[in-house]
Amino acid sequence: MRKFVRWLLFALVCLAALGIWRERHGAIYWPFRNIAPIASSAEAGEGNVLLVNAWNPLPEDYQPGTLVNLYEQRHSFLLASSEIWLEKSTYEAAEAMFHQAEEDGVNGFIITSGYRTRAEQEEIYAQTTDGTAALPGTSEHETGLAFDVTAQRDGGGFEETPQFDWLIENCWDFGFILRYPEEDEEITGIAYEPWHYRYVGVQAAREIRDKGCTLEEYVGG
Repeated sequence: MRKFVRWLLFALVCLAALGIWRERHGAIYWPFRNIAPIASSAEAGEGNVLLVNAWNPLPEDYQPGTLVNLYEQRHSFLLASSEIWLEKSTYEAAEAMFHQAEEDGVNGFIITSGYRTRAEQEEIYAQTTDGTAALPGTSEHETGLAFDVTAQRDGGGFEETPQFDWLIENCWDFGFILRYPEEDEEITGIAYEPWHYRYVGVQAAREIRDKGCTLEEYVGG
């Protein structure tokens, strides 16, 4: 009987290690072939390169930096709501970026989402039934360092627009990265999101671009 129990425990451990359980977008996504949980908050990055994902949730008492209401600020972009907030340095970098896009003849960007409180993320998670909402504490929106963007267009997806083309070429120079690249879902735990951009600072953004890596790989070394 003891031998059977030992084998049963061993089998359960093996199943977990193989990562056969997956819940997309915010619960657990476990292909350990490519990524393991970051062991400490120091290893998970700090400040602008803070890593937030299903393996590295924010602490319950996490507080973002100074937040600004985008509607009340000068901005070179459109807003889907008057209640969109970002961390101050993230807003300043975004404003500089979209102002340059405007100078380059590319406009019509619409920021659709920014900072969310834990309570707001809990509400979104509770109301979403298709598995596309992140668990509270695992969403970058709770940091104020990320925003979602779309563009005025006649049909098609955002990635088919000149606005996306401009962003993917230039966002790095303003400290932003495309947070969830195509074909990197096994590393980030999130499917491709051409609309989601994360502020990490200019140096880190350029290094991530040059290395062709994700934030997970950049922080993990």
